[in-house]
Amino acid sequence: MTETILAFNDSVPSSRLGATPPIVIPFGSQQTVASFSILFNASTPASNRVELNATVGVAATSSVAQVIFRIFRDEILIFSTRQGLQTANEQFYTVKMTAIDFNVPEGTHNYMLTVERLASANTASVAGPITFGGIAFGPID
Repeated sequence: MTETILAFNDSVPSSRLGATPPIVIPFGSQQTVASFSILFNASTPASNRVELNATVGVAATSSVAQVIFRIFRDEILIFSTRQGLQTANEQFYTVKMTAIDFNVPEGTHNYMLTVERLASANTASVAGPITFGGIAFGPID
């Protein structure tokens, strides 16, 4: 069966390193770095998928930091991944993430990308680029 593009949207808060002031990655709380919405109307097939792609440039600013990226749909966690950062050999990292959200129901859905630092003893920041987007396909088999 042929799949059709049902909807798409994206958010590009920063298209390159240094395009915006650095965002300090907090310890113990999540910092939203990008978000967007996708509308699924009444004719949207129930068997669908949303392919989510994000690219975030991060920098370790002291010691060896670990950060966790999370993607939420309507405040429900659908994806997470960790990234270790160090200042010794590499300071800047470009983290690429891909996630799939299946069988999204009718309505407007808000996707949000967050980042959080996992230890209080080190620091890190989002330095850019920041891109986050999704494209919905359906029906799927």
